[in-house]
Amino acid sequence: MAAADEDFVFHSYDAGFIVLSYIVSVVGCWTSLELLHKRTSSKGLYNWYLLLGAATAMGAVAIWSMHFIGNRAITMDAGQPDMQIGYNAGFTAGSFFLPICVVGLAFYLFTITDQVSITGTITGGCLAGFAICGMHYLGQGGISNYHAVYDWRFVLGSGIIAVVAATLALGIFFYFKSGWTNTWWKRSACAFLLAVGVSGMHWVATVGTSYRLESVVDGNQNGLSRKTTVVVVLCLAIGCCITLIIFAIIGQRSRHRMADRAQQVVLACATWDQDGRLLVTPEGLLPCRKITNSYIERSFDDIFSTEHPVFCWIYRASRYWQGVADLIPGMRTHLRTTSFAKRSRPGSATQTRDSPDGTEDYSQVFKELFCIAASDLATMLQEPLENLGVLYDEIVSTGTTKKSRGARIFSSSQTGISNNDIERAPPRVTFGRGQLLFIVRRADKLETAQLQASGFRFAPVPQVVDHLARSMQVTVKELQPRLDRMKEFPHYLRTLDPGVHLACFALRPLYQRGFDVLVPKDAKNLLPTVALPIPALDMWQIDFITRFDDWEVGKCLQWLSKQSILESATARERVFFGQLYNGLFALGQQINDEFFQSARLTARPLRAPCYNPETGLHGQAEIIAFRVIADVHQSRLLNDRVEFTSSRFFLCQQHVYQKSPDHQIFARRVHREFASLLERKERPPNPRASSSNFRRGFFGRVPSSPGAATASTYSGQRDLSPSTVKEDSSSEKHLVDEPTSGPFGGIHVSNEVTIDVSEVRRGDRSPNVEMSNLGVFSEAAVAPVERETFIDELISLTIAERRQQRA
Repeated sequence: MAAADEDFVFHSYDAGFIVLSYIVSVVGCWTSLELLHKRTSSKGLYNWYLLLGAATAMGAVAIWSMHFIGNRAITMDAGQPDMQIGYNAGFTAGSFFLPICVVGLAFYLFTITDQVSITGTITGGCLAGFAICGMHYLGQGGISNYHAVYDWRFVLGSGIIAVVAATLALGIFFYFKSGWTNTWWKRSACAFLLAVGVSGMHWVATVGTSYRLESVVDGNQNGLSRKTTVVVVLCLAIGCCITLIIFAIIGQRSRHRMADRAQQVVLACATWDQDGRLLVTPEGLLPCRKITNSYIERSFDDIFSTEHPVFCWIYRASRYWQGVADLIPGMRTHLRTTSFAKRSRPGSATQTRDSPDGTEDYSQVFKELFCIAASDLATMLQEPLENLGVLYDEIVSTGTTKKSRGARIFSSSQTGISNNDIERAPPRVTFGRGQLLFIVRRADKLETAQLQASGFRFAPVPQVVDHLARSMQVTVKELQPRLDRMKEFPHYLRTLDPGVHLACFALRPLYQRGFDVLVPKDAKNLLPTVALPIPALDMWQIDFITRFDDWEVGKCLQWLSKQSILESATARERVFFGQLYNGLFALGQQINDEFFQSARLTARPLRAPCYNPETGLHGQAEIIAFRVIADVHQSRLLNDRVEFTSSRFFLCQQHVYQKSPDHQIFARRVHREFASLLERKERPPNPRASSSNFRRGFFGRVPSSPGAATASTYSGQRDLSPSTVKEDSSSEKHLVDEPTSGPFGGIHVSNEVTIDVSEVRRGDRSPNVEMSNLGVFSEAAVAPVERETFIDELISLTIAERRQQRA
């Protein structure tokens, strides 16, 4: 390809440099889009650094470097050395910074709001096109030995190409940005399209350019030689290539890490903004921290689920983070000294309940691991632990769509065993799979802006659910309903409204595992209830209900609907009868099962916590309950409104409503439990001690006096009073001012038998151990216990009634 005129210098083009210029432009555009993809907001230093890097990659490499590599393809006067294009350093430097500034402004306009608008897209595209054209002609103005002459038709055409291609490529990228989390090839396609605009503008403008020689200057006197320019350009391009390689390595490591976490017990944070969007990392993943490799189960029946005591403990801890926050530094110190951190890997031969010294309980270690993971997650989000959120009431099994490495090893080692071997133990359902716990929270506008400025972004669930499902190795059908429920999961548990309520307390027996409780699907901490239009029960109403004590639902409905009863009743009694009948009928429709007809009335009104939204105060509502034990074969899911759930977890939820006084009692018990453990671990051992020094008390093994071994027994309630336990250095003393006795008195009795242990060495023989009884010491005190709830009373009445029937 060539151009010639009597006043212009003949020039031709090198195809190799033409191709190289396009490749350089693609590399710069791709790097710029990858950096923009990492941006999560228009605020925060993290996002400003990414914007600066993206603008530099686009302006300095995709546009500026492409221009000078393209000009290197122009060969003047058949390659005569003194006739080649030379550049002025001032114009060349100006052409370097111009596209960076203008493109940076264009990118900022694209990302100034979360929603991509048509106006912003057109404005940003026009600015990007102007940056491409402006750099080209400013760079051409830096030619020192030629005067460039332009054809206006090519100038116009090149400008249209630059604006249209930039608007189209950037508009597509920013519109689909949140949905292209794990589809790098779509971002690369936008980069190729954007590079077409940059290169297309350059070559259309170059074809319409003619060069008139102004002076012949020796190559050593040029401001910038062609070789120097090419070296600078290639260095910038190589820098972009290195950046892309780093992104690829980070992405690959992230995918491997998520694949490993799909086989572990992991704590993730599901944070929602006011628009129902989910917080994700720039890679489109949930912020998460590993708790442990796997939960070490002590038996085949000890399955980690929502009804497990450890899950109930961590659930309560998440509802009152203040109770454990100041213990976490000590927990970190303790875990560095325990062997569980090294021995909790799946398939390890040393997976046992106790550590070698026999003093560690894995359930206690798991609690520490959970608290530390939650603290690390809060640090990652740059939030205080108290604002992290609450634990979701469901455990998600991960790794269900991909066979784990451990499972493959296990299968290969069993190839010699016949599939027909009936004596072989059945495979465990959860083997080789992980478990995912969710911390759920809802962020306000200020918190949303702070999280976005910290490097996170909020995305609609449909745009990220596929990528999340792949990272967790679960199906979208399994994950999508859970995310929908998490979005509506309340930070504070729902309580009853003030007033009088009819309730159904139904238990479903389980084989060797207690009972399940009937609950509404949308409020699993409550019983199925129907509110009566009564603010409170009067004495005459309570006396009337007492007549129905232990009546079945069917009998109550029949009596309330008798015409003779209604005719003989007073006006206020007829109104009350109608309210009871309508409420009981509505409750039956809500449950919609035959066993409800055999439920018996508990005539004495029960007290349940309630919340008044008008006054913002907490109080107590009155409950008129019907109790029943359903058949053992009763389905767990009754209908779309109610279902049976674990009674242990249900009882746990009764203590964690907002401003519950049980929070402080739980915090004190946690401090007592872990303070003794941490104190023991921090005390250096005495190698010259010849006696066994420990006391197994209510909180496990507690240090006792030197030179004596103490065995103790106990009875009574859940906690020790300050008068019976050695003072510790923790800061829980203010949590409970006075220990309050529970319904059974809250009495703790400790009986200690003290034995002196000494070694007696006779001659050269091995030492004998002599023991002498030094007496018995007993102590008793009142311990703070959690108050009995109306659910505890209903359970006692229902089970006692069943026992009487069997007797």
